[in-house]
Amino acid sequence: MSDLNLIIKNLLQEPEFKPGGFVWKHLENGSPDPLRSVQSAVDRMRELHDIEDSQFGLICSTLLESIIQNFDKS
Repeated sequence: MSDLNLIIKNLLQEPEFKPGGFVWKHLENGSPDPLRSVQSAVDRMRELHDIEDSQFGLICSTLLESIIQNFDKS
């Protein structure tokens, strides 16, 4: 598994990205720019998950896609 995939897998286990979490609530409330909530949450976890600046954008967009898929299934 690549480093990015591992980081994304680990981030998806964080409470912010699970149902009822920070990002999930923004989707439920119909936030006009849910990517901002993902970016905010990921930014707070950069050191914890050793996220490089060059990885930030791709990680955020991939996380949002995954969360939207899970959100649509719920």
